[in-house]
Amino acid sequence: MISEQQILELIRKLTPNSKKYLHDDVAILENNLVLTTDSLIENTHFTLKDYKPEEIGWKSVAVNLSDVASIGAKPLYALISLSISKKCSYKWLKNLYRGIVNCSKKYKVQIVGGNVARSKEINITVTIIGKATSKNNGLRSNAKPGDVVFATGTFGDSALGLYLLNKKNSYLIPYTSYLINTHKVPIPQIKLGQDIVRFTKRVSLMDASDGLADCLIQIAKESKVKIIAKEKEIPLSKDLLNSTKQNKINPYKLALYGGEDYQLVGTVSKKDIKNLKKFKEVKIIGEVVSGKGAFLKQSNGKIVKLDMKKAFKHFLK
Repeated sequence: MISEQQILELIRKLTPNSKKYLHDDVAILENNLVLTTDSLIENTHFTLKDYKPEEIGWKSVAVNLSDVASIGAKPLYALISLSISKKCSYKWLKNLYRGIVNCSKKYKVQIVGGNVARSKEINITVTIIGKATSKNNGLRSNAKPGDVVFATGTFGDSALGLYLLNKKNSYLIPYTSYLINTHKVPIPQIKLGQDIVRFTKRVSLMDASDGLADCLIQIAKESKVKIIAKEKEIPLSKDLLNSTKQNKINPYKLALYGGEDYQLVGTVSKKDIKNLKKFKEVKIIGEVVSGKGAFLKQSNGKIVKLDMKKAFKHFLK
């Protein structure tokens, strides 16, 4: 099956005039205008059996806001396009839109339009319009040798939450509800993204929607540098460590390749990292050196290359 990266490369080849816009999760246009769009599709990103409509609505907006956070921009407006099936009741649709509105209100986003259509499966597509808050735009191509690699929050929680969501009796485990909720109701790092670009002169930044490893690989590729992350520095939650131990799962594999954590990953100069240490969510996890590719220094000292084939892939869910 064709991968997401192969599709993106094809689009870039066929639209050479748009090349400068097609390497990050948002497009930065004239007058610091920012645009991004994303979709949640039934039976690919959610099921009606496992998700409340409010959760689906919230997440459809939150994943787009996370892209805006990845360049430290300010979200302003949203367009909501709904393709709904005959099985959607009036009550279900009302609760779906309640989730959309709740997330939009929390992050001060005004819904200004959209579209409604019929389809066999539910599809919610959200477009966010915003403004860049700094000339320091957080592009993936900004990393340089000598920089440090940082990350916010913890990793692997969402992927483990999805695993537990599909496991019988998982709710009987005390710490499971946090992990499942992290997957269903993600929190975009809007304010932190703005603070990061504000307190740095040059930063490369991504949101970890497709996994920590994917972020490191993409930044290394676009910046033409080598990134070495340290396994022992990857931030993991206590709930994840407890649950992976009980379920005999490698926590670092989840953190690197699980996806949908919606935390921020980036690189800054050693001088700028001093400014970011004031934010407790920011943790140093590696370094940027001359070379190519992204690598992991394991706890045993062995250095292994991070592999895109193991990374989160939308089209294989």
